Formats: sequence, structure tokens, C-alpha cells
Amino acid sequence: MKAKSWMAGVAAAATLFAAMTAPASAMAEESGAPGAAQSSASCTATSKTITVKGKDADAFKTWSDKTPLGNRTFKVAKVADYKIGNGASGGSLHLETVRESKAAILQAVKDLPTNTGQPLYEGEENDGDPMNWLANTQNDILIRKYADKPGVTGSTLESNSVSVDDTSNTMTLTMPGPGLYVIFDATTPKQQIKDTGDKTIAYDGFNNMLVGTSLPDGCNVSNNNGVVDLTSDLNAKTTSTTTNRGGFKFTKVGVGSNKAGLAGAEFTVYSDEHFTQVLHDAMGEEVKATSSENGGLVDFRNFKLNDGTYYLKETKVPNGYWSGSAAKLKVTMKNVQGTIQLESITDMSIPVSGLLSNGTNGYAYRNIKSITQLPLTGAMGMAILGVVAVLCIGGASIIIVRARKTKRSFAA
Repeated sequence: MKAKSWMAGVAAAATLFAAMTAPASAMAEESGAPGAAQSSASCTATSKTITVKGKDADAFKTWSDKTPLGNRTFKVAKVADYKIGNGASGGSLHLETVRESKAAILQAVKDLPTNTGQPLYEGEENDGDPMNWLANTQNDILIRKYADKPGVTGSTLESNSVSVDDTSNTMTLTMPGPGLYVIFDATTPKQQIKDTGDKTIAYDGFNNMLVGTSLPDGCNVSNNNGVVDLTSDLNAKTTSTTTNRGGFKFTKVGVGSNKAGLAGAEFTVYSDEHFTQVLHDAMGEEVKATSSENGGLVDFRNFKLNDGTYYLKETKVPNGYWSGSAAKLKVTMKNVQGTIQLESITDMSIPVSGLLSNGTNGYAYRNIKSITQLPLTGAMGMAILGVVAVLCIGGASIIIVRARKTKRSFAA
């Protein structure tokens, strides 16, 4: 395949400059083919900056809980220079693969996967400069594959060459010089989590970016401003996952006049099944609640819990109620579309007390005033029936024995 014109290559490369960033495995797509580059006496590349525009500037930072530690770390590798066909000024602009990494870049272009198994790029003799050839393909998928395995590793960009503007939600990278670069997100770990207490936002790291510094308007190349707009529907978006922490609720009821709701029961949440470590939520609050005067509501919804398993103990039983009916419950929370919600509450009593129920109005736990009020449907209630039955049988046996002894005494 013969090399295409340098001008067509510049046009494709300009699209590549603005589109080929891909955080969180996303990839940009252009709505139409770019215009061809034109010869110009004012096309001189001097800018060394690349700007990435997002929806949330915090995606460009590193975090410790809710405190920003600094900006992400990047490595950069220059893969092509901008060259003007007729000398220092004037003529058409094209890409020229950098000499120091040319062998590795050329091999990476040759290794680009194809459906046929045959290499698309055979070599400079037939296809010309490898990076200019790649730009000329105008194939976003092929360019993306090269960006994933570019044949170069890059060197760390100084921290003062990375700046973030919170007002405009942009990150500006200052390159060593004009040209086309592969930019690697070298942040460790790549996924950075901002934790505000009531929610977490997980910012995924950036995949390799293949993007160029800006070109003057005199170059007559589309998308030549060196800005990658991640907020555009046509380009890759910044990927983040927000999780809103949450809590749960249930109702405490009693017997007699307290069947509709029982006030004054205190509940404490623990992190272990042995009830030794009182839980503190993400805001540092001790997770405790008392059943309300109005309907016996036990409300943990204002606490900021993660998904997982928690252990709930009734640490204070209302006056007049049997301490043996105090609750020991296992609470499971799960993430439902980004919000932590209650999945289940189960009774930890052995045997199961039967005092926990789950109806149309949610979970309810009942206190009782004596053991005889245990529900007969519960395992403990059935056990009590069994004990009563044994006692009855024992009592009957004693009566029978005594009756026989009395009968014998009369007979004597």
C-alpha cells in the first residue's frame, strides 16, 4: 500500500488528537470525517499543552477520604513530531515518528491485530512513516488498539506540569514539546475513591491516551486546539461510580396495649457477631437508636452504612418486659443501584424465638413480659410446649405410682 498524502494524514491525526482519550475503557467516536489540512505559511507548532475537559475535576485528583492529596500522576512518551513539508514555515504539515523510539513504535504498528491475520502495515518502504500511516487509516478502532499497546512506556511527567482547574473542570498537561504523545495514567492505585461520609465516589483511572498538542488555526486542520472534551456525546466520558450510604428501620412492639408500638427499647449495632465492637458509621457516629413514643419506630436511616453484615442487640428492654426477650439480630445491607439499602433482618436466637416478623409494613420485633408469652409457632415456644409435656407426663407418672402404693396399702 502506497503512503497517502501528508495533508490527509494531518487531518486524520487532528481528529485523533481530540478524540483518542479513553478513561475507564471508553472510546471516543467522531460524527464525521475531518477536513483535509491545507498548506499555510502560518502553520508553526509551538504549543506544548494538552487540555482534558471533564464533568468533575475531582476525577483528575488523588484522595484520602474527602481530602484531595494532589493530582494524578502521568507518564508521557512522544511518538511523532509535527513536520512542515517545505521547511520551517509554509507547506503541508505531517506526522513523523520520533527516531529514538521508532523501532518499537514500528513493531507495535506492525503487530496491530486484524481479522485476516495479515499485517495491515507492512513497513516504511511500502506504507511510509508508521504514525502518519496510522493517522491516515482514519480507523478509530485501530488507533485505539495502538494506544493500548503503543510499544513505548514513557517517563513521568513532573507534578508541576499537571494542573487542575476546579472552576472549568479541566486538567492541563504541559508536554516537553509540541507533537503527538501517548499519555499513561501512572496513578497508584488507578481507582481513586473520594469518601465524604454520606457517600463514596469511585473515579476510575484513565486508559492510555493518544493525543497531540494544539496547532495554530493557520494550519486549517479540524480539532486542532489540543482540547479533549469528555463531556461531549461524541467523545469518551469520565467514568465514576457514586454510592450513597444508607441505613434501615423496623418497628418495636409489645403485648397488650403495646401491640401497636413499644417505646423505650434501646438498640446498638455491632460489627461482630459476638457483640463486642460497637459500630461507628462513616461519619464517626456510634450506631444506636431507641424505639420512639409514636409507633415504636427504631430508625437507623440517618446512619451512613456500607453494604455488608451487621449485628444488632437490644441493649435496653422497656420497663416491665422480660429481659430474655431482648433481640439479637443479624442485619444485611446491600448496594441497590448505587444506594445502600436493607436486604434482610434475621433472628440470631437459638432456637429461634419467633419474636421477629416481616409483614407488609416491614420488619417488627416483639418484646414479651414472661416466657409463657412466647409464640407457639416459634422454635422456643415449641420447646417450651415440649418441656410442659414432659412435666405433665412426669406428674402423671408420679400420680400413678402414688395411686398404686395407696392401693397396695389398702390391700394389706
